[in-house]
Amino acid sequence: MKTTLVLAILACVGLTVAAQKNGIECDACKAFASEIKKFVEKQVPLEEVEKEAKALCDMLPIEQLKDFCEKHLIPEVDKLYEELDKETPEDACKLLELC
Repeated sequence: MKTTLVLAILACVGLTVAAQKNGIECDACKAFASEIKKFVEKQVPLEEVEKEAKALCDMLPIEQLKDFCEKHLIPEVDKLYEELDKETPEDACKLLELC
């Protein structure tokens, strides 16, 4: 699952290189939220999801993306966890004002 997130985020970054900053942030949030949603669907406890989310950010090879993940996505894991029970990753990222 960790590899899936890394590849998804890298693919998003590659597809949006020419896009504005918000486009990249939105794509990164949606990729991250998609992974969190998988945990929510499996009813993984929030504490475990928080640990996995931090590990996923640590695995990112691009420093700027890693910083974004740590500063903007990790602090929102609890909100994402709650929202993704009823929302799509895109809608959850809109609620966080990242899309």
